[in-house]
Amino acid sequence: MLGRLYWVITAAFVGLSVHLATILFFPSITFQHRVKQFASDAKVNSFFMMKPAAQVALFPTATAQDVVGLCLLDVSSGKVAISARMPRGQWALTIYGASGEQVYGINDVEAGTGDFTIELSPAKGIIEQLRGRSDDDAGQIENVGWHAELNEQRGVAVLWAPVPDQTRWGEIQTALSSTRCAKK
Repeated sequence: MLGRLYWVITAAFVGLSVHLATILFFPSITFQHRVKQFASDAKVNSFFMMKPAAQVALFPTATAQDVVGLCLLDVSSGKVAISARMPRGQWALTIYGASGEQVYGINDVEAGTGDFTIELSPAKGIIEQLRGRSDDDAGQIENVGWHAELNEQRGVAVLWAPVPDQTRWGEIQTALSSTRCAKK
């Protein structure tokens, strides 16, 4: 009787461990793999437009009629700036870390403007945070309202614009393709 209880408890712990590992680690591994698969030939810190089939496969909420652009980010050697002039209408900018967690997100309603530059930098460590003062940081960040810090060295910025009227597809595609993503 005691032997069976031992194996039941062991099986429960093994099952719980596998379940937690799947929930915690599998999504980030899948995200990294998918980004590598669809953006393997893209340069780091440069913006590119996705093909409709790729955007649907990478982002389940996107449709083939939408316009989606990506920037593979690398802040290991300094800040990166993303400059965009978004078309009027709906759009969203989302920045993900390498593990797939959302770091920053803004849309047309929250932004209040379609022209912006967002500055991305590596996150400060605990020691740097304790030593630094917030006054020093404000002087170093040129664009205070549009700044995000990445906890990881790499990430992905996604610009998405749905196209409700197909006659505007070319206009939206042109506007998004003028986005710049480069080291600062």
